[in-house]
Amino acid sequence: MKLVFMTYYVGMHRDVREILGDCGISSYTRWAEVTGQLSCGEPREGTDVWPGYNTALQAVLREETATKLETAIREYNAAQRGDERIDAYFLEIQSVVRAADEFETCGQ
Repeated sequence: MKLVFMTYYVGMHRDVREILGDCGISSYTRWAEVTGQLSCGEPREGTDVWPGYNTALQAVLREETATKLETAIREYNAAQRGDERIDAYFLEIQSVVRAADEFETCGQ
């Protein structure tokens, strides 16, 4: 299994959700407004000098889903102009404990 950690401009979230959906990814955690500078472009600090925010997203994926997502992100980034691209990091997972795996019903 892999952990993907992504950062991108908050205004791109609709595109990212579409990419996730196309890859069959429905379970993820998202931090809506984070500050910092991606690998390309200007800083986004939520200030007058550096306006705007980025978003951070993480998901745990099966190997084949991670490969599909990586390909989709590369294609998306290649089609973009300027700094509205996605930074994505794919890390190996040692073990996973998921709430949905621990109980027959989740939240009931």
